[in-house]
Amino acid sequence: MIKLPELNPHYLIQDLDTLKVLTDPLRMQILELLNAEPQTVGQVAKKLGLAKSRLYYHFNLLEKHAFIQVVETHMVNNMLEKVYWVTAKDIDIDPELLNFASQEGQRNVFNVIGSALDATREDIMRSLQARQISLDRGAEPHPRDMVILNAKKRMTQATYQEFVEAFKILLKKFSEVPDAEPGQADVNVFSIACYLYPGYDFDEEEAK
Repeated sequence: MIKLPELNPHYLIQDLDTLKVLTDPLRMQILELLNAEPQTVGQVAKKLGLAKSRLYYHFNLLEKHAFIQVVETHMVNNMLEKVYWVTAKDIDIDPELLNFASQEGQRNVFNVIGSALDATREDIMRSLQARQISLDRGAEPHPRDMVILNAKKRMTQATYQEFVEAFKILLKKFSEVPDAEPGQADVNVFSIACYLYPGYDFDEEEAK
């Protein structure tokens, strides 16, 4: 069993070069997979349906900028294989890098949001494709809910904050669900992606 180091509570991105490393959909998917458990490049490549050779550059870049770390090494067919894990439980971004008052800040916000949405889309499409292959090979179909919702609601700031707190509790509950034991029947990976934010409309007179 791997003796894992203690994770830092937060990883704070404080410079543009490090932020650019994060704003890549493939690297975000790698981080999401490694956040669940330590894995090798080969294990991550298999889950992504990609060749290992496509991932080495991204793993090296993530390690260079301290997003991930090597937690174990072992020999496989006379080759040194590394097991990687994340370095922190959560990733934060210095608010100055996302200062919407500047053009650079706007570009950074655009890149962060765009990469996150792209990573989610790729994960959904890969999941649907893998499921279809499984069904084509004779797997038993099971109804599973997938909820995609885009909605707006007018409410007071106080009501919104109450909803945010309730939402955080639900997300925390999701993250604290214990992982199923290996080999347990009818086990799948279930993902959640959330975008909850205050929306504003342009004032018609000010927009003229």
